[in-house]
Order: sequence, then structure tokens, then C-alpha cells
Amino acid sequence: MDFAAARDTMIESQVRTNDVSDLALQGAMRIVEREAFVVAEKRDFAYAEVTSPTPSGRWLWKPRDFSKLAQAANIMAGEQVLVVGGAGGYSAAVFAALGCTVTVLDDVAVDVPGVTSVVGALDAPPAGPFDVVFVDGGVEAFPDAWTNILAEQGRLCVVVLKGPMGTANIFTKSGTSVAGRIVFDATVPLLPGFSIAPAFAF
Repeated sequence: MDFAAARDTMIESQVRTNDVSDLALQGAMRIVEREAFVVAEKRDFAYAEVTSPTPSGRWLWKPRDFSKLAQAANIMAGEQVLVVGGAGGYSAAVFAALGCTVTVLDDVAVDVPGVTSVVGALDAPPAGPFDVVFVDGGVEAFPDAWTNILAEQGRLCVVVLKGPMGTANIFTKSGTSVAGRIVFDATVPLLPGFSIAPAFAF
């Protein structure tokens, strides 16, 4: 397969057609080789509009969902970005290609050039502050720790799941408060440990 051509096709047919017009983000996604982040037997599907398994056990999002949330966060070169659950590596690689200083927090190490890997519990992030916290998986609930480490006007980017459906959200910190907004409908694989226990009923 011509992976370079596949990257161009991905940008034209899955990214730009979903109103992702940020040229810097498009450029970073053209550089980063998605096929390098999926399990070997799925590399031919790395540019399809599907989620793909990575060797770390995490998942590579659909190009549409990743690019729309990254654009909504307005991630800029020079910002400090923390990727929670990012051992899949792709998100971190794109943000590094954008010129960000990137840290990945996961329970296994990630080896991406120019990216700092922190191994630990996902609900116990490094102190920060971070301009952006990007959660590389869906959650039904998330800890205050993820918003506590945001810088002023920092953004938490997270897909909140409710049953089989989900919404991509941006939570922005201003002073001591955090306000959220839904930016689009999205469903991504659940991060283990971030589901809501079902209520007991008689």
C-alpha cells in the first residue's frame, strides 16, 4: 500500500470534509505515519474511518473524531500538552509535530520521539500546569485531577460516553471554575477504569 497517498486521501476525504480546516493540524497529520502505530496485521486499515488496535492495547481513533476534537481545542505550537491514556502514541506524535511540548501518561511507557512518557495511574496525572489535557479514550466519568492541572484558559478534551453514544467535550478553566461545552457527537473506545458503576435496584 502507498501509505503517503493514503494519508493525503485521509485528509481530503475524512478530515477536511468534516470541517477540519486547521492547516497546521492537517500538516501534522500528513507527516505522522498512522500505520506505524497500529498492530502489524491492521496496517492496511490504518487510514480507514475505523478505530484500530495498537500494540499497547490502546486504540487509534477514527481520523474524523481525532481531528475534530484536536481542532476544537485550538491546540497551538509551544503549548504544554498532556495525553492521558496515550500509549497508542499517535495523538502524542501529532501534537509533537504541531510543535507542542507533549507528555503521555499511561500505565505502560510510550516511545515517541520528542515526547515525555510518564508511567502511572491515569487518575493521578503529573502536576502540570498543562495548556491542554487530551484524553485518548472515552470515559463515563472523569476525576477532578484532570481539570486541577490545567493552566489558566487550559482545555480538557474528552469524549464522555453515555451507553453506546458519546459526545466530544471541551472543558475550559477560568480562575477557579471550569466550564464545558459539547462540540460534536462521537463514540470512541472506553478507557478501562472510567465507567460508572451501575446503580443497584430492587
